[in-house]
This record gives sequence, structure tokens and C-alpha cells, in this order.
Amino acid sequence: MKLTFAGLLLQITITLAQPENTLFNRQTSIASNTTECSNPQPNECSFYAQCLQTRYNCSPSDYPLADGQKYCEKFQADASDLSSAGQKWMETVMLCLQRALVPYALGGNQSFASCSALNDYAFGTHPKCYVQSGLCTLPPSDWEAIVFKIVGLNTLFGSWDALKATVETAVGCEEFYLWAIEQKVF
Repeated sequence: MKLTFAGLLLQITITLAQPENTLFNRQTSIASNTTECSNPQPNECSFYAQCLQTRYNCSPSDYPLADGQKYCEKFQADASDLSSAGQKWMETVMLCLQRALVPYALGGNQSFASCSALNDYAFGTHPKCYVQSGLCTLPPSDWEAIVFKIVGLNTLFGSWDALKATVETAVGCEEFYLWAIEQKVF
């Protein structure tokens, strides 16, 4: 028993003495990602894994990987299904969604206590980003690609957070259409 305990202490001492140990790497990784996490770049999906997942260590089924990164990459992969206006919307909304999460990725005063809270907040940013980025003005072909191919009906209505974001987005577009009619835009 003494040999095993001594061996364990020796292993811990050697691990901590090496600069490439996992504790050091985790802190270095977070620090080196500060620039990326404070200023997400257009057409980049790494923010979700490098900034949110690294900080919150959520399960693979939580928002950073299962929703944020997954759909960021899906939109990029299926961009050719969108018109030029749809592609511009996609780039703008992807950046908007990431920028809305920057304070949380940096761990400021608004840090989350749980991955569930992160999920709730992140989904809450979707309607505003979608509408402000121009979703309501996209041609029907883009709506069809987004709803049926890229995102899918099951995703839009598959969870409470997704359903709530879908309804809030529809209300945002309704408000835009009423304003546009009043202003005789159409």
C-alpha cells in the first residue's frame, strides 16, 4: 500500500512539474482563447466549442455543441441552398448569435451557474438575431430551405426553447410586416 501511495504522489508531483500538464493546459487554453471569445469572426463556428464548451464543460447534448456549433456548421454546409440574400442573412445571424454570447463566454458578471441556464439564454437570443438580421424579408425559397432542409420542422418544434424561439421570431416578423404595410413598403 505504501508503494502505491508513494507512486501516486510521485506521479502527481511529476505531472504538476511539467508545463504541459492538463491543469496548466486548461488555464492556457482559456487564456489563449480570450481574443477569439471576445471577438467572434464571420463564417466561423469554433466559438461554440472553443469558448462556451471550454468554459462550461456542458454535455454533448447541451447548447454549445448540440445546437450552436451543429447549426452553425449546418448552415455553412447548406449555404448554396440559399439565395445571395439568404447567404448574407446566414452570415449576419451566425455572427449576431455568437456576439450575444460573448459576455458569457468570457465569464463576466453574467456567468451561468449551469449549462441549462446557458441553453435558456442562448435560445432567447435567436428571435432578435433572426429578425434583426433580415429573416422576415427573405424570399420564400430561403424560408423553404431554412425550415425544411437546414433546420427542419422537428427542430423548430422539438423542444420548449425551440418552440418559444420559433413563436417569438414569427411575432417579430408579424410586427415587421404590419410596419411595412403601414409604411407602404410592399
